Amino acid sequence: MPVFYTDPKLGLSPDEVAARPPKLDVLVFGPHPDDAEIGCGGILLKMAALGYKCGIVDLTAGEMGTGGDVETRREESRDAARVLKLQVRECLELPDCGLEDSFDMRSAVARTIQRYQPDVVLGPYYDLPPGRGLGHNDHIKGGLMVAHGVNYAHLRKLDSVYQPWYPKAVYYYFLPMDLMPTFVVDVSDHFDAWIESIMCHVSQFGRPEQNSGIRPFFESLATRWGRWAGGRYAQAFYSPWPLSCRDVLSAARVFGPPDPKVNDEV
Repeated sequence: MPVFYTDPKLGLSPDEVAARPPKLDVLVFGPHPDDAEIGCGGILLKMAALGYKCGIVDLTAGEMGTGGDVETRREESRDAARVLKLQVRECLELPDCGLEDSFDMRSAVARTIQRYQPDVVLGPYYDLPPGRGLGHNDHIKGGLMVAHGVNYAHLRKLDSVYQPWYPKAVYYYFLPMDLMPTFVVDVSDHFDAWIESIMCHVSQFGRPEQNSGIRPFFESLATRWGRWAGGRYAQAFYSPWPLSCRDVLSAARVFGPPDPKVNDEV
């Protein structure tokens, strides 16, 4: 389970971070290198800008990908981690195209959650039809592993050197087109850096001048929910549980007491 990137501001080597892991606010699990960037890059940049500590755990090294080898993809992931201003990035080195929703793999996720103690976990959405362009095995099984791993992380009898930990929430990205998100987040101010983090994965997407259609593709996905998030670009997430709010006005994004001047003008 190598840590291969750490924020230089920590002043710690990857080995030192592995021995003394920082507590994170947000932890994203990606089935392959580049998945976390695509599904969560904008929100990671936004959270970092707000001062929160974020990290990515790649479940596999992407060794079955047509482009690039493990070391190439590892270096691309380091470059993307710098762009995203991550605290830490590591890879569990589980088999690419071979993820299974098994006890051992769930437990590997759980121990990672215990190690970083995140308040929020993000994982790939799992209820998908299998097939190319639909539901990759590792996205489906990876999402289930995260869902169960979050639960396993609180078990005191889990075989682990870390203390039990239960995140406040787990949300899912990579939503199918026919699924209404639970919530959407405006990431307009971070769109360019988000795309930059994706394009760090040259082995997968080529250089911008070689693949001029890739930016419009990701832009179209981000603009779909931008209006609903109150901006131009947004990322969408799903929660299997309802999100609570103070009252119906706060749910409608109306905060604070009414302005008497507005009432007088009506």
